[in-house]
Amino acid sequence: MDFHVCTKTEAPRHAMSNFHVCTKTELPNHAMSTELTLPASRSSDQDRTVAGRLKRVLYVLELDPAGKFPSLSEQAIVLAREFRERGSLFLPVYLPPLDPEFANRHAEHGVAVEGLDLRRFRSATLRRLLRLVRDNRIEVVHWNFYHPLFNGYLWALTVLAPRVGHYYTDHISRPAGNPVETRGANLKWVLKWLLSLRYQKTLCISEYVKGELRKQHWPNLQILYNFINTERFRPDPDARRAVRASLGAGEEFVALTVAYLIPDKGVDVAVRALAELPEDVVLWIVGDGPHRANLEALANDLNLGQRVRFLGPHHNVVPFMQAADCFLCPSIWKEGAGNANFEAMACGLPDVASRVGGIPEFVEDERNGFLFTVGDDQELAERIRRLHDDPELRRRMGQDARSIVVERYSTRSLVAEHLAVHRAAATYRAQHGG
Repeated sequence: MDFHVCTKTEAPRHAMSNFHVCTKTELPNHAMSTELTLPASRSSDQDRTVAGRLKRVLYVLELDPAGKFPSLSEQAIVLAREFRERGSLFLPVYLPPLDPEFANRHAEHGVAVEGLDLRRFRSATLRRLLRLVRDNRIEVVHWNFYHPLFNGYLWALTVLAPRVGHYYTDHISRPAGNPVETRGANLKWVLKWLLSLRYQKTLCISEYVKGELRKQHWPNLQILYNFINTERFRPDPDARRAVRASLGAGEEFVALTVAYLIPDKGVDVAVRALAELPEDVVLWIVGDGPHRANLEALANDLNLGQRVRFLGPHHNVVPFMQAADCFLCPSIWKEGAGNANFEAMACGLPDVASRVGGIPEFVEDERNGFLFTVGDDQELAERIRRLHDDPELRRRMGQDARSIVVERYSTRSLVAEHLAVHRAAATYRAQHGG
């Protein structure tokens, strides 16, 4: 199988001579397997009677799945399967067009999926949305990533399908500065509070997000962490050897970051930190974006040569995480949580991350990784150096990183909470066995 680590984006000619941009490498099939193995949940049959039935849910995401398979989509498949086994429906809706491989992954597990672009209000799109709601007897529309208040479809459904409930999950990372005041700053908080009452539940992926919404006087707030498949994201010594050999890593210390390449992700901080580290420390950058050319130029200016590998976007990031020695999350903006952190830690990687947003809730400094001051490349370099110089520290932190994710943020540990959020109220007879 060909393993491509090049992208359509071309590096500037002046930057091409000193660092690695694109390769085409043969990898063994086992190292690149993207087979989706979903773990069984620990949820009990008791919930069918005692806790109330599951509502029928339209799970709407402003998420373009083309060319990738994010953990959030895997989470949706798990929930759809759980709903189906309990006689209900959980129907994911993504931005079109749906990538055929992405749709097939859902179909393999008997999960239907729809494509609907709700970013702009169109009457034809509203008719399609209403038809989905009617034909599938939807009781709750669960919104993700769309603007929580300035959403014409939310208000149209309020009028045209008033019995349908609405939930909203806030996954959003906040820009540096004071985003609480800048988001919808032209509305007084009283009006925003009144609009937010349309949601029966507002779900927050971290305590940080909940705190930000509380400042805006949002009601009905509840923490609900995302979960990941720790059977797919796991250490694999064979994949580690194969990927490192194919990318020429040898005995080098590999620091990995996976990100959409924009300034707010802070990948330039990681590149600058690399310049302060020994020659056997290398940086793998998985992802693409409008800031890539700037990062390539920075690597060239710092004479980092082959030590920076721009690997481009990838459908499956697991092999890179299995092959690396530590994960970097140098975000400038205030991440709500950052699923890549959970994925990397599940693969047994110590996580070196910015002390910002919700990240400190999940990266425990000196236990499963290190925290560093936002934008401080010197401090980041020092944290990476400690891992580089101390294999035993690296091993212990990696073990703790995986243990924490498996215990707290895996499918088995959280799926019951996700189901509970979507349950109808239990009857007195069900609650008391009368």
